[in-house]
Amino acid sequence: MSTTAPALFTFVKLTVADIDAATAFFEKGFGLTHADTVDTPGFREHMMTGAKGATTIVLFHWKDGRAIDTGNGYGPVGMISRDLDADLARAIAAGAKQRGETVNFGPARIAFVTTPQGHEIEIMQMGEARAAA
Repeated sequence: MSTTAPALFTFVKLTVADIDAATAFFEKGFGLTHADTVDTPGFREHMMTGAKGATTIVLFHWKDGRAIDTGNGYGPVGMISRDLDADLARAIAAGAKQRGETVNFGPARIAFVTTPQGHEIEIMQMGEARAAA
């Protein structure tokens, strides 16, 4: 039996056709920081980070111009918000399109947007903690 700790979940990777536009979108729309770049002859990656301890979104771009198909076998990238209305407005101002209406789900509020590159993002504002009965 191994005594090493299991792998640590640290990033999600999105393949994009225009890495500079996608980088600008996540900077403007969600306040992420372009923290690092991997640049090879065949591909380029931008590591986009949030607050300390947050998961990284890696934007991956093939340099040969191949077509990108986002497919439908995955769920949205999730963002937790302290102010859904402000975060939704910021994402839309950066080029996102809202998909459907903002909904209440129990004590939470949820909105879905599609990035200019076609990836889906779920923005969730958790409800206030309920007082003990």
